[in-house]
Amino acid sequence: MDIETIRERVRAGNYLVRSHAVQHALKEGFERRHIVEAIFNGSVIEEYPADQRVLMCGSITTAETLHLYLHVVREYANPVYTEIVTAYIPNESQWESPPFRRRKR
Repeated sequence: MDIETIRERVRAGNYLVRSHAVQHALKEGFERRHIVEAIFNGSVIEEYPADQRVLMCGSITTAETLHLYLHVVREYANPVYTEIVTAYIPNESQWESPPFRRRKR
């Protein structure tokens, strides 16, 4: 599924935020609006076609001067809505900065 179709679904309110994303948000200090912000200004950095999922990375602003990257995993298996499986602030030890690629081990 292309990114614009997913964004259209989010824009129309046809999305679900799963509990795993909510748990990360509570622990890491971001909100649902930040997840949506990352979807609209981010790009797909990994695709998982077998699971009908994509990993996006987008920048968010949590305070006037605090800009972070947020990873959002979205599932597009449902023909009507997209599911936000999880969202998290990427760990710099695992991702290159900006966090678009996994570091080689």
